[in-house]
Amino acid sequence: MNFLAYYSINDLIAIAPQLILTIFGFIVTLVDLWLPKTEKSANAFIALMGFILAGIASVMMFDTGSTSAFVGMVITDNASLFIDLVIIIAGILAIAMSVNFVDREDINIGEYYSIILFSSVAMMFFASTYNLIVMFISVETLSIGMYILTGFLKNKSESIEAAMKYFILGSFASGFLVLGIGMMYGLFGSVDLNIISLDLAKAQAIYKALGILAFMLIFIAFGFKIAAFPFHAWTPDVYAGAPTPMSAFMSVAPKAAAILALMRLLIVGMHPIQIEWTQMLWIIAAATMTFGNTVALWQKDLKRLLGYSSISHAGYMLVGITAANSLGYGAVLFYLFGYVFMNLGAFSVAEYISKKGDTNTEIANLKGIAYKYPLIGVAMLIFMFSLAGVPPTVGFIGKYYLFSAAVQSHLYWLAIIGVINSAISAYFYLNVVVTMYMKGDAEGEFSVLNSGLLKTTILIGAVATIIIGLFPSYILSIALHSIAF
Repeated sequence: MNFLAYYSINDLIAIAPQLILTIFGFIVTLVDLWLPKTEKSANAFIALMGFILAGIASVMMFDTGSTSAFVGMVITDNASLFIDLVIIIAGILAIAMSVNFVDREDINIGEYYSIILFSSVAMMFFASTYNLIVMFISVETLSIGMYILTGFLKNKSESIEAAMKYFILGSFASGFLVLGIGMMYGLFGSVDLNIISLDLAKAQAIYKALGILAFMLIFIAFGFKIAAFPFHAWTPDVYAGAPTPMSAFMSVAPKAAAILALMRLLIVGMHPIQIEWTQMLWIIAAATMTFGNTVALWQKDLKRLLGYSSISHAGYMLVGITAANSLGYGAVLFYLFGYVFMNLGAFSVAEYISKKGDTNTEIANLKGIAYKYPLIGVAMLIFMFSLAGVPPTVGFIGKYYLFSAAVQSHLYWLAIIGVINSAISAYFYLNVVVTMYMKGDAEGEFSVLNSGLLKTTILIGAVATIIIGLFPSYILSIALHSIAF
């Protein structure tokens, strides 16, 4: 078989961001073999360079038209490039958070960074295909990386326990995904969403019913990846037990890839049963928002609180998808872009107060930090306000557009439930602010004050959260333009 008869240089150009990250992943792995222990921080800067170059490639490829590569298995369009940029920003900020962390925890080895790079490649492919088999391979590859990174603190029992829970539950989710894909192929003779959509539209009632069942099985895996109720159970334990920089990375990057993949599945593949999946998502979105915000009210640990917060924000994004209109889809992409900065910023503050063994992340340990370190206090205030949806932050603007999309589609009760949940969330987010400003002095020193990169991460997150909130039109217009796939 002549390989060149099927693939060309244009296929490689279409996956330039993924290719760059893959190359730098191998570079980190090889360079690490010759680096002395005192120079291991070079791994982080090599990985950062890979993400930066991949980001430049994504920006340069934007708006150059949709490109089909590798016999239609990979699609490079504006939507995938937008999500690529979200993943890249999350990777850059997570690595900046990690430089001090890996030294303190004595886990400064090249594999840590190469796994982040390779997992990011899998996330990008997950968001860049209409092929269910490619989706399956991508989700399994990124999941393996996340399992490893969750348990990277081998001397911390909570980290190992979190990795095992994540692995076991993730394996069940993968089983449902394979079963759903198998049913789809058996029913329609294809794993391409475009072909499935055409066949589903003209299918007899029995085949349509079986197609809905197959979709529900596939959705279980997607629900697991975005931490939607009732597939959320792994989230708080994994976020609390994983290394803090990886909790931050996992809270955004895999979710962004899964959200776009879910949108492709629903908008393209399941378009003939839009009424059915809209009704299902209505219930799941409402339950996800309500569960995440309600349980978060009782959390005492900042990382666990952000874990339940992540569940609720998945619900907000599902509101935009349930609206099933262009404003809703664009608002989801816009929200993901803003979510990178406000959520990784909040996790960065959790890392700022943590100590050896990745401990000391209780909310009570924020007492008085706003007076000892005013800029950190102001940054955390911005992150909490944005997550709660207080103007003029990007979180407020994002929720406004998501709920507006629901109103536009006459989903009034879903929008009302979303607004009520935002009000509920204000209690536990503002509790963090009250702890910083009104609960007395900080007890002891913080362990990572010498990390300039960590402080820079917090600063970038805070500034971006405010700037995008004040001037949202540019990013929103790009997001709306990107969803025409």
